[in-house]
Amino acid sequence: MSTLKGFTFIEFVIVLIIISVLVAIAIPMWPGTSINASAQADQVAADILYTQTLSLTTGERHRFVRLSTTTYQIQDSTGTAIRNPGAGATTITLNSGITFGTFTNLPNNLIVFDGKGIPYTTTAIPGTTLAAIASIPIVSASLTKTIQIRPTTGWISVS
Repeated sequence: MSTLKGFTFIEFVIVLIIISVLVAIAIPMWPGTSINASAQADQVAADILYTQTLSLTTGERHRFVRLSTTTYQIQDSTGTAIRNPGAGATTITLNSGITFGTFTNLPNNLIVFDGKGIPYTTTAIPGTTLAAIASIPIVSASLTKTIQIRPTTGWISVS
Protein backbone atom coordinates (compact mmCIF):
# COMPACT_ATOMS: atom_id res chain seq x y z
CA MET A 1 0.00 0.00 0.00
CA SER A 2 1.48 3.32 -0.99
CA THR A 3 0.61 6.62 0.59
CA LEU A 4 1.15 9.94 -1.05
CA LYS A 5 2.96 12.48 1.01
CA GLY A 6 2.86 16.21 0.40
CA PHE A 7 1.61 19.51 1.67
CA THR A 8 -2.01 20.04 2.50
CA PHE A 9 -3.74 23.13 1.24
CA ILE A 10 -3.79 24.62 4.75
CA GLU A 11 -0.02 24.15 5.15
CA PHE A 12 0.54 25.80 1.78
CA VAL A 13 -1.61 28.83 2.74
CA ILE A 14 0.19 29.21 6.09
CA VAL A 15 3.60 29.22 4.33
CA LEU A 16 2.35 31.88 1.89
CA ILE A 17 1.10 34.06 4.75
CA ILE A 18 4.45 33.80 6.56
CA ILE A 19 6.35 34.72 3.38
CA SER A 20 4.00 37.66 2.72
CA VAL A 21 4.54 39.04 6.22
CA LEU A 22 8.32 38.75 5.87
CA VAL A 23 8.26 40.52 2.50
CA ALA A 24 6.02 43.30 3.87
CA ILE A 25 8.55 43.89 6.65
CA ALA A 26 11.65 43.65 4.43
CA ILE A 27 10.66 45.87 1.48
CA PRO A 28 10.63 49.21 3.37
CA MET A 29 14.08 48.36 4.71
CA TRP A 30 15.46 47.52 1.28
CA PRO A 31 18.48 49.79 0.67
CA GLY A 32 17.92 50.35 -3.05
CA THR A 33 16.79 53.98 -2.86
CA SER A 34 19.44 55.06 -0.36
CA ILE A 35 22.15 53.35 -2.37
CA ASN A 36 20.92 55.15 -5.50
CA ALA A 37 20.90 58.52 -3.73
CA SER A 38 24.39 57.95 -2.35
CA ALA A 39 25.72 56.89 -5.73
CA GLN A 40 24.03 59.86 -7.41
CA ALA A 41 25.54 62.28 -4.87
CA ASP A 42 28.98 60.77 -5.47
CA GLN A 43 28.50 61.14 -9.24
CA VAL A 44 27.41 64.78 -9.01
CA ALA A 45 30.35 65.51 -6.66
CA ALA A 46 32.69 63.86 -9.18
CA ASP A 47 31.25 66.05 -11.95
CA ILE A 48 31.80 69.17 -9.86
CA LEU A 49 35.38 68.05 -9.23
CA TYR A 50 35.73 67.41 -12.98
CA THR A 51 34.55 71.00 -13.59
CA GLN A 52 37.19 72.30 -11.19
CA THR A 53 39.85 70.10 -12.80
CA LEU A 54 38.94 71.45 -16.26
CA SER A 55 39.50 74.97 -14.93
CA LEU A 56 42.83 74.05 -13.36
CA THR A 57 44.16 72.26 -16.45
CA THR A 58 43.03 74.83 -19.01
CA GLY A 59 43.52 77.95 -16.90
CA GLU A 60 40.02 79.06 -17.91
CA ARG A 61 36.74 79.36 -16.05
CA HIS A 62 34.27 76.47 -16.10
CA ARG A 63 30.97 76.13 -14.33
CA PHE A 64 28.62 73.52 -12.95
CA VAL A 65 25.04 74.71 -13.61
CA ARG A 66 21.77 73.29 -12.28
CA LEU A 67 19.24 73.64 -15.10
CA SER A 68 16.26 72.16 -13.26
CA THR A 69 15.53 70.01 -10.22
CA THR A 70 16.75 66.97 -12.16
CA THR A 71 19.26 68.22 -14.76
CA TYR A 72 22.64 69.94 -14.89
CA GLN A 73 25.48 70.85 -17.26
CA ILE A 74 29.17 71.57 -17.18
CA GLN A 75 29.84 74.73 -19.19
CA ASP A 76 32.85 76.71 -20.35
CA SER A 77 33.26 80.43 -19.63
CA THR A 78 30.97 81.39 -22.54
CA GLY A 79 28.13 79.20 -21.26
CA THR A 80 28.62 76.51 -23.91
CA ALA A 81 27.82 73.06 -22.55
CA ILE A 82 30.71 70.58 -22.48
CA ARG A 83 30.21 66.91 -23.20
CA ASN A 84 30.48 65.00 -19.94
CA PRO A 85 32.79 62.02 -20.59
CA GLY A 86 31.07 59.85 -17.97
CA ALA A 87 27.54 60.47 -19.23
CA GLY A 88 28.38 60.97 -22.91
CA ALA A 89 26.03 63.96 -23.10
CA THR A 90 26.05 67.69 -22.48
CA THR A 91 22.99 67.67 -20.21
CA ILE A 92 22.94 65.15 -17.39
CA THR A 93 19.70 63.95 -15.84
CA LEU A 94 19.58 62.59 -12.30
CA ASN A 95 18.31 59.03 -11.80
CA SER A 96 14.58 58.42 -11.49
CA GLY A 97 13.19 59.47 -8.11
CA ILE A 98 16.18 61.68 -7.28
CA THR A 99 16.17 65.49 -7.37
CA PHE A 100 18.27 68.46 -6.34
CA GLY A 101 17.16 70.20 -3.17
CA THR A 102 17.59 73.94 -2.63
CA PHE A 103 21.20 75.04 -3.10
CA THR A 104 22.68 76.90 -0.13
CA ASN A 105 25.08 79.84 -0.69
CA LEU A 106 24.78 79.40 -4.47
CA PRO A 107 22.22 82.09 -5.35
CA ASN A 108 22.47 81.51 -9.11
CA ASN A 109 22.26 77.68 -8.95
CA LEU A 110 25.79 77.40 -10.25
CA ILE A 111 29.37 77.17 -9.09
CA VAL A 112 32.16 78.66 -11.19
CA PHE A 113 35.85 77.74 -10.86
CA ASP A 114 38.65 79.98 -12.09
CA GLY A 115 42.00 78.79 -13.46
CA LYS A 116 43.30 78.34 -9.90
CA GLY A 117 40.31 76.22 -8.84
CA ILE A 118 38.83 78.96 -6.66
CA PRO A 119 35.01 78.77 -6.46
CA TYR A 120 32.76 81.69 -7.42
CA THR A 121 29.00 82.15 -7.23
CA THR A 122 28.64 84.38 -10.32
CA THR A 123 29.76 84.18 -13.93
CA ALA A 124 31.06 87.78 -13.97
CA ILE A 125 34.81 88.34 -14.01
CA PRO A 126 36.29 88.68 -11.47
CA GLY A 127 32.97 87.65 -9.91
CA THR A 128 31.85 86.97 -6.37
CA THR A 129 33.95 84.40 -4.56
CA LEU A 130 32.21 81.75 -2.52
CA ALA A 131 32.09 83.26 0.99
CA ALA A 132 30.67 80.32 2.98
CA ILE A 133 30.35 76.57 2.52
CA ALA A 134 27.99 75.83 -0.38
CA SER A 135 25.58 72.91 -0.06
CA ILE A 136 23.95 70.94 -2.86
CA PRO A 137 21.38 68.45 -1.54
CA ILE A 138 20.61 65.29 -3.51
CA VAL A 139 17.16 64.10 -2.41
CA SER A 140 15.36 60.78 -2.76
CA ALA A 141 12.20 59.58 -1.04
CA SER A 142 14.06 58.19 1.95
CA LEU A 143 17.45 59.91 2.02
CA THR A 144 19.18 63.24 1.48
CA LYS A 145 22.90 63.38 0.74
CA THR A 146 24.62 66.77 0.75
CA ILE A 147 27.54 67.84 -1.39
CA GLN A 148 29.57 70.60 0.24
CA ILE A 149 32.01 72.95 -1.48
CA ARG A 150 34.41 74.93 0.67
CA PRO A 151 35.37 78.56 -0.02
CA THR A 152 38.89 79.45 -1.21
CA THR A 153 40.02 75.87 -1.95
CA GLY A 154 36.87 74.50 -3.58
CA TRP A 155 37.32 71.26 -1.60
CA ILE A 156 34.33 68.98 -2.27
CA SER A 157 32.84 66.46 0.16
CA VAL A 158 29.66 64.35 0.41
CA SER A 159 27.87 63.74 3.71
